[in-house]
Amino acid sequence: MNLSDKLFTTRTAKKLSKQEVADLLGMDVTTYGRVESGKRDLEIDKLKLLPETLGIKAEEILDLLEIDKGNIFNISGDYSSGSGNGYVENLYTNNEALTEIKNLYTELLKQKDEMIEYLKQEIEALKK
Repeated sequence: MNLSDKLFTTRTAKKLSKQEVADLLGMDVTTYGRVESGKRDLEIDKLKLLPETLGIKAEEILDLLEIDKGNIFNISGDYSSGSGNGYVENLYTNNEALTEIKNLYTELLKQKDEMIEYLKQEIEALKK
């Protein structure tokens, strides 16, 4: 499953129209439709809004990032061969994306720590 498929699946599962999601993201419905169909990349500032817009957690947005890195970061080429035939575009955008990923991981770790603390309190309450 790629990013566009995941967007479609999540949107339809939440019974949202393309127009509703486009409005929440501050985009034209035609532009959002092109993103959802895989014909256009999603801009970083719009990517940041996906957790709130689609009601998904930070870890789920990270899954979206993992699904289709080539589209999100404008990276292409085969880097595993070491042949150097790939190229990287929009380095500034890539740095911005990496910063956002770091922020999402930080939020995810915070959620994990809060859950651990909550569970510790529950264990103590059950011991009494």
